[in-house]
Amino acid sequence: MKRFVFLSFLVSFFAGCNPELSKENSITSQLLCDNFDSKVLCTEPKEKIGTVLIPRTGTKREEKSWEDFSNYLYFKVRETPGFLLTFQRNFTPEESSSIRKEYAAYIGLNGVRERMEGFELGENTIASFHYLGALLKEEKRHTGEAKKKVNLEKGLSLVLEFEYQLPKDKKGQLIREIDLRWKP
Repeated sequence: MKRFVFLSFLVSFFAGCNPELSKENSITSQLLCDNFDSKVLCTEPKEKIGTVLIPRTGTKREEKSWEDFSNYLYFKVRETPGFLLTFQRNFTPEESSSIRKEYAAYIGLNGVRERMEGFELGENTIASFHYLGALLKEEKRHTGEAKKKVNLEKGLSLVLEFEYQLPKDKKGQLIREIDLRWKP
Protein backbone atom coordinates (compact mmCIF):
# COMPACT_ATOMS: atom_id res chain seq x y z
CA MET A 1 0.00 0.00 0.00
CA LYS A 2 2.84 2.39 0.90
CA ARG A 3 4.49 1.67 -2.47
CA PHE A 4 1.29 2.55 -4.32
CA VAL A 5 0.94 5.87 -2.47
CA PHE A 6 4.60 6.67 -3.09
CA LEU A 7 4.32 5.77 -6.80
CA SER A 8 1.18 7.91 -7.12
CA PHE A 9 3.05 10.78 -5.48
CA LEU A 10 6.00 10.42 -7.88
CA VAL A 11 3.77 10.30 -10.95
CA SER A 12 1.87 13.40 -9.79
CA PHE A 13 5.10 15.19 -8.93
CA PHE A 14 6.78 14.55 -12.28
CA ALA A 15 3.63 15.32 -14.24
CA GLY A 16 3.53 18.68 -12.46
CA CYS A 17 7.18 19.27 -13.31
CA ASN A 18 6.64 18.82 -17.03
CA PRO A 19 7.63 22.28 -18.34
CA GLU A 20 5.48 21.82 -21.46
CA LEU A 21 2.28 21.37 -19.48
CA SER A 22 3.03 23.94 -16.79
CA LYS A 23 3.58 26.81 -19.20
CA GLU A 24 0.70 28.83 -20.52
CA ASN A 25 -0.63 27.55 -23.84
CA SER A 26 -0.39 30.58 -26.11
CA ILE A 27 -1.65 31.21 -29.64
CA THR A 28 1.00 30.72 -32.32
CA SER A 29 -1.15 31.73 -35.31
CA GLN A 30 -4.46 33.32 -36.26
CA LEU A 31 -5.66 32.39 -39.74
CA LEU A 32 -8.69 33.61 -41.66
CA CYS A 33 -10.36 30.46 -42.93
CA ASP A 34 -13.75 29.54 -44.43
CA ASN A 35 -13.65 25.76 -44.13
CA PHE A 36 -12.16 23.16 -41.79
CA ASP A 37 -11.66 19.39 -41.88
CA SER A 38 -12.56 16.80 -39.23
CA LYS A 39 -9.23 17.40 -37.46
CA VAL A 40 -10.04 21.13 -37.23
CA LEU A 41 -7.35 22.13 -39.70
CA CYS A 42 -7.96 24.83 -42.30
CA THR A 43 -8.88 23.62 -45.79
CA GLU A 44 -9.83 27.00 -47.27
CA PRO A 45 -7.51 29.79 -46.05
CA LYS A 46 -8.43 33.37 -46.93
CA GLU A 47 -6.51 36.58 -47.34
CA LYS A 48 -7.28 39.65 -45.25
CA ILE A 49 -8.57 41.39 -48.40
CA GLY A 50 -10.32 39.41 -51.12
CA THR A 51 -13.22 38.95 -53.50
CA VAL A 52 -16.07 36.48 -53.11
CA LEU A 53 -17.82 35.58 -56.38
CA ILE A 54 -21.48 34.67 -56.03
CA PRO A 55 -23.10 32.52 -58.76
CA ARG A 56 -26.43 33.69 -60.17
CA THR A 57 -29.37 31.37 -60.61
CA GLY A 58 -31.48 31.18 -63.77
CA THR A 59 -34.47 32.73 -61.98
CA LYS A 60 -32.42 35.54 -60.41
CA ARG A 61 -34.69 35.34 -57.37
CA GLU A 62 -31.66 36.14 -55.21
CA GLU A 63 -31.60 39.63 -56.75
CA LYS A 64 -35.16 40.64 -55.76
CA SER A 65 -34.24 41.84 -52.26
CA TRP A 66 -31.42 41.74 -49.74
CA GLU A 67 -33.53 39.34 -47.70
CA ASP A 68 -33.76 36.93 -50.66
CA PHE A 69 -30.05 37.38 -51.37
CA SER A 70 -29.16 36.69 -47.73
CA ASN A 71 -31.28 33.53 -47.73
CA TYR A 72 -29.58 32.45 -50.96
CA LEU A 73 -26.14 33.01 -49.36
CA TYR A 74 -27.18 31.06 -46.28
CA PHE A 75 -28.98 28.08 -47.80
CA LYS A 76 -27.41 27.63 -51.26
CA VAL A 77 -24.00 29.32 -51.45
CA ARG A 78 -23.21 28.64 -47.78
CA GLU A 79 -20.50 31.29 -47.54
CA THR A 80 -19.00 30.90 -44.06
CA PRO A 81 -16.29 33.38 -43.09
CA GLY A 82 -14.30 32.32 -40.07
CA PHE A 83 -10.91 31.88 -38.48
CA LEU A 84 -8.61 29.29 -36.95
CA LEU A 85 -6.53 29.76 -33.81
CA THR A 86 -3.52 27.46 -33.44
CA PHE A 87 -1.83 26.97 -30.06
CA GLN A 88 1.76 25.98 -29.25
CA ARG A 89 0.83 22.60 -27.80
CA ASN A 90 -2.12 20.22 -27.50
CA PHE A 91 -4.79 21.16 -24.98
CA THR A 92 -4.91 19.34 -21.68
CA PRO A 93 -8.29 17.81 -20.74
CA GLU A 94 -8.79 20.69 -18.28
CA GLU A 95 -8.02 23.31 -20.94
CA SER A 96 -10.39 21.64 -23.42
CA SER A 97 -13.16 21.61 -20.83
CA SER A 98 -12.57 25.25 -19.93
CA ILE A 99 -12.58 26.30 -23.60
CA ARG A 100 -15.83 24.45 -24.26
CA LYS A 101 -17.47 26.27 -21.34
CA GLU A 102 -16.00 29.76 -21.69
CA TYR A 103 -14.97 30.37 -25.31
CA ALA A 104 -17.02 32.82 -27.34
CA ALA A 105 -16.55 34.30 -30.81
CA TYR A 106 -18.38 37.19 -32.46
CA ILE A 107 -18.61 38.63 -35.95
CA GLY A 108 -19.52 42.22 -36.71
CA LEU A 109 -20.59 44.17 -39.79
CA ASN A 110 -21.44 47.90 -39.77
CA GLY A 111 -22.37 47.93 -36.08
CA VAL A 112 -24.31 44.64 -36.16
CA ARG A 113 -22.65 42.04 -33.92
CA GLU A 114 -23.63 38.37 -33.68
CA ARG A 115 -22.25 35.40 -31.82
CA MET A 116 -20.62 33.07 -34.35
CA GLU A 117 -22.60 29.89 -35.06
CA GLY A 118 -19.77 27.47 -35.70
CA PHE A 119 -17.27 26.27 -33.10
CA GLU A 120 -14.88 23.33 -33.41
CA LEU A 121 -12.18 22.28 -30.97
CA GLY A 122 -9.16 20.35 -32.22
CA GLU A 123 -6.11 18.96 -30.43
CA ASN A 124 -4.40 22.36 -30.47
CA THR A 125 -6.78 24.44 -32.60
CA ILE A 126 -10.04 26.35 -32.27
CA ALA A 127 -12.16 27.12 -35.33
CA SER A 128 -15.06 29.57 -35.51
CA PHE A 129 -17.30 30.42 -38.46
CA HIS A 130 -20.59 32.13 -39.22
CA TYR A 131 -22.97 32.17 -42.15
CA LEU A 132 -22.49 35.40 -44.09
CA GLY A 133 -26.14 35.30 -45.20
CA ALA A 134 -27.37 35.46 -41.59
CA LEU A 135 -25.13 38.43 -40.75
CA LEU A 136 -25.92 40.31 -43.97
CA LYS A 137 -29.67 39.82 -43.48
CA GLU A 138 -29.48 41.25 -39.96
CA GLU A 139 -27.33 44.17 -41.14
CA LYS A 140 -29.81 45.02 -43.94
CA ARG A 141 -32.73 44.82 -41.49
CA HIS A 142 -30.82 47.15 -39.18
CA THR A 143 -30.31 49.70 -41.99
CA GLY A 144 -33.86 49.32 -43.35
CA GLU A 145 -32.66 47.91 -46.70
CA ALA A 146 -33.86 44.29 -46.36
CA LYS A 147 -36.63 44.69 -48.96
CA LYS A 148 -34.54 46.73 -51.44
CA LYS A 149 -33.28 45.26 -54.71
CA VAL A 150 -29.77 43.83 -54.75
CA ASN A 151 -27.15 45.36 -57.02
CA LEU A 152 -23.72 43.75 -57.05
CA GLU A 153 -22.68 45.03 -60.48
CA LYS A 154 -20.08 47.30 -58.88
CA GLY A 155 -19.50 44.96 -55.96
CA LEU A 156 -20.34 45.29 -52.30
CA SER A 157 -17.51 45.98 -49.88
CA LEU A 158 -17.87 44.41 -46.46
CA VAL A 159 -15.53 44.75 -43.50
CA LEU A 160 -15.99 41.79 -41.17
CA GLU A 161 -14.75 42.21 -37.62
CA PHE A 162 -14.04 39.00 -35.70
CA GLU A 163 -13.57 38.90 -31.94
CA TYR A 164 -12.83 35.96 -29.69
CA GLN A 165 -12.74 35.50 -25.92
CA LEU A 166 -10.79 32.66 -24.34
CA PRO A 167 -10.75 31.55 -20.72
CA LYS A 168 -8.83 33.81 -18.31
CA ASP A 169 -10.04 36.91 -20.19
CA LYS A 170 -7.72 36.41 -23.17
CA LYS A 171 -9.16 38.28 -26.15
CA GLY A 172 -8.26 38.89 -29.76
CA GLN A 173 -9.52 40.39 -33.01
CA LEU A 174 -9.17 39.80 -36.73
CA ILE A 175 -10.43 41.84 -39.69
CA ARG A 176 -11.38 40.63 -43.15
CA GLU A 177 -12.41 42.79 -46.08
CA ILE A 178 -14.64 41.14 -48.68
CA ASP A 179 -15.76 42.46 -52.04
CA LEU A 180 -18.95 40.57 -53.00
CA ARG A 181 -19.51 40.31 -56.76
CA TRP A 182 -21.55 38.25 -59.18
CA LYS A 183 -19.62 35.41 -60.72
CA PRO A 184 -19.07 36.12 -64.45
